[in-house]
Amino acid sequence: MSDVSTFKTVLKRKFSAITVFYSGPSGGSLDDCEVYVDGHFGHDSASCGDPLHPCISIPYNSTNVCLSSGQYNIMDRLPSQIRAWKPAGSNGQVPQIFCQKEVEISCDVQPSLYWDRLHINNCQFIEPECTTITLNSISFLNTQLLITSMGNSFNSTVCDCRFDNTKLDLVHYSASEASPPPMTSLSLLRFNNNRMLGSSRFSFWDKTTNKIQSFQELVNNTFDPTYLSQQSPTILIAWIGQHGTDYSTGHLLIQKNVLPSVVLNLHTDDIPDLRIVGNRLDKCDVSLTISGSKSSESLIFIEDNHISTFNLDKQGRDIVLGAVNLQKNVLIRLTIRSNSLPLAIHNNDIHICSISGRGDVGTRGTDVITDNTFVQLNYVSVYSTMGRSGDTYITRNFLSRAEITFISDVKADFYVLDNVWTGPIYNQTEMPALLIAQMTSCSLFLNNSNISGYRGGGINIGGTVQSSIYIKSINVSHCGKGGIVVATESSSVNLRSVIFHNNTSPTAGGAILISGHDNPFTMRDSILIDNQSPHGSAVSISASTLHMDNVSIIVQDDVDQLLVDHSVVILNGNYHYENVSLSCAEERYLASSNASSSLVWSCRPCATGTYFLGRGEVVGDVEKGNECTRCPEKGVECIDGRTPKAQANYWCGKNTSKQLMCYNCPSGYCNETAHLWNSSCIGHRSGELCGGCADGYTLGFLTSACLPVDHCRHEWIGLLSIIPFVYVTVLLFLPIGDGSMWKSMSYFVQTVPLLLKQERQNSIITMFSSLFTTPTNMGSSLLGFCVGSMHYIEREFMSLYIPFGTVFLFLLVCLCILLYHKMGCTMPRRKIMFLTQALDKRSMLSRCTTGLVAGFLLMYSGLIGSYLKLYFCIEIEPERWVMYNAGTEKCDQWWRTILVCTASIVLLPLPLVIIFIRRRLKGTERETGRDVLMVLDGCYRQSTKYWESVYMVRRVVIAVAYVFITDERWSATVMRFLLLTALFLHLVFTPFVTAAGQWLETICLLSLCCLTLLNGQLEERYSHVFLIAIALPFIACLLIAIHKLWTKRKQRLPTSDYEPMLTTEEL
Repeated sequence: MSDVSTFKTVLKRKFSAITVFYSGPSGGSLDDCEVYVDGHFGHDSASCGDPLHPCISIPYNSTNVCLSSGQYNIMDRLPSQIRAWKPAGSNGQVPQIFCQKEVEISCDVQPSLYWDRLHINNCQFIEPECTTITLNSISFLNTQLLITSMGNSFNSTVCDCRFDNTKLDLVHYSASEASPPPMTSLSLLRFNNNRMLGSSRFSFWDKTTNKIQSFQELVNNTFDPTYLSQQSPTILIAWIGQHGTDYSTGHLLIQKNVLPSVVLNLHTDDIPDLRIVGNRLDKCDVSLTISGSKSSESLIFIEDNHISTFNLDKQGRDIVLGAVNLQKNVLIRLTIRSNSLPLAIHNNDIHICSISGRGDVGTRGTDVITDNTFVQLNYVSVYSTMGRSGDTYITRNFLSRAEITFISDVKADFYVLDNVWTGPIYNQTEMPALLIAQMTSCSLFLNNSNISGYRGGGINIGGTVQSSIYIKSINVSHCGKGGIVVATESSSVNLRSVIFHNNTSPTAGGAILISGHDNPFTMRDSILIDNQSPHGSAVSISASTLHMDNVSIIVQDDVDQLLVDHSVVILNGNYHYENVSLSCAEERYLASSNASSSLVWSCRPCATGTYFLGRGEVVGDVEKGNECTRCPEKGVECIDGRTPKAQANYWCGKNTSKQLMCYNCPSGYCNETAHLWNSSCIGHRSGELCGGCADGYTLGFLTSACLPVDHCRHEWIGLLSIIPFVYVTVLLFLPIGDGSMWKSMSYFVQTVPLLLKQERQNSIITMFSSLFTTPTNMGSSLLGFCVGSMHYIEREFMSLYIPFGTVFLFLLVCLCILLYHKMGCTMPRRKIMFLTQALDKRSMLSRCTTGLVAGFLLMYSGLIGSYLKLYFCIEIEPERWVMYNAGTEKCDQWWRTILVCTASIVLLPLPLVIIFIRRRLKGTERETGRDVLMVLDGCYRQSTKYWESVYMVRRVVIAVAYVFITDERWSATVMRFLLLTALFLHLVFTPFVTAAGQWLETICLLSLCCLTLLNGQLEERYSHVFLIAIALPFIACLLIAIHKLWTKRKQRLPTSDYEPMLTTEEL
């Protein structure tokens, strides 16, 4: 702005000098008019014309007139000097002048044209020739005025005027070329504070010679549009003469105008002193023609403007020292065409910028484009240069995209540094961020930028000849059609500290594609991550020599893409690499093809039937992971290189050799449908065989799922601790009898969860089965709870507390009663009668004995099941055994020896022990012996008194099949065979003494066989069949119990009066 202020100061001095020069006797003082005219009260006479006796019309030969308000019709001639005059008593309105035909102006008598405060309407003037022109506060309507000024000094001022559909043309001519002008000759123009309407136009034509200094100022002019269309420029400034550089003869200031169109057509010897500052224009066209031979360092300032379209066209001699300076402008479209014109473009907001420089020049200037905001930048420089070529700087700009063409005969540097790429715009989504169409004899430096989200590609450099490309600290990501594409000829490409992330290409080279010959390539300290392409997903380079140093490549999986060859790095040429690392996607092996002048690294999926765990990679320039492994025969499928899928209820893991190992999963631990091999566990489980819990979860009771630790309650320990007391109380006071009903029902309830798939189990079944077994992981129940963080072994031993606690309590009670009787203690008669009635006329010792035996028989299935689960181990790797139901636990723990010895002595031989006990107690007369026999064989016929041992063997076999047969299909088959065998033996031997007991057992076995047939049918139409099969034994048991109670109540007979199923031989 300091340059603009200096320019305005010079203008003021020049205008002051010219005003003094033209004031004097020859022109007459403007304060004293020659003739006064009053259109209302004047009279035309020989003596009219003074202020007291004004004329009513303007005299024909008058040159200096003062007009009062009124309307004046002009027929032929108008004075060259007119101003408004307000006589006493007038209304002070502005005089109105109407022309009836073409009118001449009296500049032939008075050469100075001075009009002040007038309305001029419908006038067309014959071209006058005036030396000094002053139009002040004039309102023109439908008027055409062409004024010519000829001489060695000029002064034209047009201020505060209103132009409505009016055309004003001013022309300055120099005097004869034979008489050169003096050194003080001036050509001055001021066009300020005017208002233009409709299709009005102002033009100024400066046709003076190069010895006359020219100053023009256009300031604070405005425009109001009307219904009339604008066909021509609103303001036109034309320099037709040759303004030279000896005296800096051309000066033009355009400031604070609000206009639709300004056209500048300037012919000069050098860059003119042009300032375009603070304007709001729809369009501005500047045409420069420079023809002189001398050079200066003048600048064209274009600053702080809002212009929709700005066109700058420069022709003539090439410019090296001066420049066009554009700064702080807001431009919709900027177009600059020149044949060598240095540019300095700073701090502008430009939507579309097109810069084109072409021609044959001696020296090309320097262009500097910094700190701007562009939506699109098009830069073309095509020069045939005899001397030096200046550099180009495009730095610190905000860019959506840029297109560059640079062709030169001599070496030049082109810097594209520290720019911010803002992303593509909606209508150019298929274009790259930076497109260099052609480049010749150029060193390109592209540094410090981040390019992301361009579907048309990141950087595209084509047609590069005899150039050098240096790209450093560039991040290109999420771009289509390649991160960087370069086509070179006899050119070098150097990449350093670049990052290419998630770029794609439809052809080759997802991150980098370089083609050509005689084109050395170097890449250092770079990272390429997750780039994709059908061919060479990361790098595809054809070069004369290739050097890669400290480059890291991470590959994204492309198994879902069609028509890809899975190649990652393709190098064609004499290559050398050092400290290069490559990491394939998970489960992709590294395929390598090496030759003396080519290298191909591919990350391939394995063929169907094979797999690869981990990643193929290059580490420390060493290739690893380049073979696939045959898929295991069972439990998993390996198809088309996809992630191996484990079958339903299978767990898969990888061993230390990175090979798959798959095993049947414990019930309720693994996914019930096909799943990825590394996503087997459900219910927040984790670890080998899904035997552990995820972080923040722990094992619980009544559920196979892991429960959140923060949901656990220690108060549940109190509930678990009283369960043995509840069992003891129930078994003491309930009538155990011969046990046909509770034996059949307990066996049924304990066996159902072993037959049903996990999804068929529910809270009711789990709860009932837990009444007769350990409440661990038999089913997934909403009733699950936890008492704190614990692992599998802790939970199993804690759950064993219930059966052992029950048996121990019974033993303790029986021992106390026995000691009580041995010591001969007596009780009061009232208490004896009460207990006798409460215990149904049976002794306390008898109740205790039957409860102890019944409780042990009920708990036996749960105890044997827990023992087998703790005992069962599998070898998941050579010499590495883990517990099947707790894969995170090893099998070489000290307590397992004690468990095996104890169970082998106590639990497994129990069926034989029962036969032995029965034989020893046969025929005994002692009450305790009879109680034991009643529980063991009281419900069986005489010939099948051993059936309790068969019952226990059946329980053991079922438990063994459930625990040790892990394959679900084989488990279902074996279970079906065992239950059908049990049903067959039951029907053949009919072991129960009563028909009710025989029928209940038959119904329970039939229901279990039905469940083995239906298990695995997931369709909803089978749901009611499952419910019927499960509910039928309960209904039969309930009916039998009701019938027994009804019969007992009616006949007051003991329940043993049921008709025995005895043969004549047994009687």
